[in-house]
Amino acid sequence: MALAIFYMNKGEKSALIGVKTNVFVFQAEPAYIPRTALPVGIKEGDSFEIPDGFRLIPFVDHNTGEIRTTKDGLHELKTLEW
Repeated sequence: MALAIFYMNKGEKSALIGVKTNVFVFQAEPAYIPRTALPVGIKEGDSFEIPDGFRLIPFVDHNTGEIRTTKDGLHELKTLEW
């Protein structure tokens, strides 16, 4: 199981989390997920487990088909896929 840290809600439908794939990973990889995927009652800074079988994939804009990036364009945004 991986550990996720809830950072904040983004926009109307998304939430930003940090994902640590195992206990030996120091820094969490940021990823966007649907708000509905968050555990009920979770608060910013809380952690929760993600079941095995997920992977981080590029966050694709469904309107344009382009991979979304940070504002400076240097890093791809990620989302989870099971």
